[in-house]
Amino acid sequence: MKLKEVATLLGGVTVVGDPDFEITGLNTPAQAEPGELVFLFREEFLEEVRSSRSRVLVVEEKFVAEFPDRNLLVVAHPRLAFAKIAPLFSRTEEREGVHPSAFVHPEASLGEGVWVGPFAVIEKGAQVGAQTKIFPRVYIGERVRIGSGCLIYPGVVIGADCEIGNRVILHPGVVIGGDGFGYEWDGEKHLKIPHLGRVVIEDEVEIGSNSTVDRATLGETRIGRGTKIDNLVMIAHNVRIGEQVLIAAQSGIAGSSVVEDLAVLGGQSGVVDHTRVRRATRVAARGGVVSEVGPDAVVSGFPAQEHHREMRQQALIRKLPELFQRIRKLEKAVFRKQ
Repeated sequence: MKLKEVATLLGGVTVVGDPDFEITGLNTPAQAEPGELVFLFREEFLEEVRSSRSRVLVVEEKFVAEFPDRNLLVVAHPRLAFAKIAPLFSRTEEREGVHPSAFVHPEASLGEGVWVGPFAVIEKGAQVGAQTKIFPRVYIGERVRIGSGCLIYPGVVIGADCEIGNRVILHPGVVIGGDGFGYEWDGEKHLKIPHLGRVVIEDEVEIGSNSTVDRATLGETRIGRGTKIDNLVMIAHNVRIGEQVLIAAQSGIAGSSVVEDLAVLGGQSGVVDHTRVRRATRVAARGGVVSEVGPDAVVSGFPAQEHHREMRQQALIRKLPELFQRIRKLEKAVFRKQ
């Protein structure tokens, strides 16, 4: 692909050097060959990029003078440019059809261009939209509806009656629609509460490996459009996640909680049941939300509170050993005078 062709696809960028330079791929500065495109994401990588063998770079305007002998794509946001350019060089093999070892129920429906890999199972009444890829050993339960252009990677389980939107990505080991964690003590044992609801995943959601989204007790557990969920995240029954939410790895959201649009949950954060994280609120890593927070807040700690307040308290806690010693010295001085 020529440099000018990439520039046209990006739109609104400047080409410096040879617009007909042939780009052969993408790579890191240290490993790039002359035809491979290298990105300068931050100033601290300047020397590493300067020493690269690559003859074609993506840089911000302020770094153009640093590379007088290279071919450049000049952009405002290199990471955003990377997100748009990288798919152009994807080596994903185009596949369609049903592998002979897969089981597709006669009453299931597959759209145009669907691929179903080895040992996948698609049960009665399930519907799979056009151009969706079902990788090996995926299980799709009865009456599941999956939209178009989805990637359902190996080992994914989607339970009965759940709904998956368009252009959704479910990474290996994701479980959608398992039972929630609900029991009631009857005086002798923990009696299981049936979970009769479903899960709805809206368009353009991505869920990382080995994450789980439990079906509702009644009604639905819902993940809003454009939300991105990292690996090893647990979302409980009847939770509602808004649109364009980010949830980092090892986080957990307990039953019937609400996370509103544009919120961000840092790694290992938690939200207790029946709690609300308001719009555009950011929960720092390992934050524990036990009551409503936000909107437009930054919270941290356990229980989660306004971040600057939490930092002041942590600073004071670190001073406690010193303060303790000072108090002991004062006590000894007072007792000696008595």
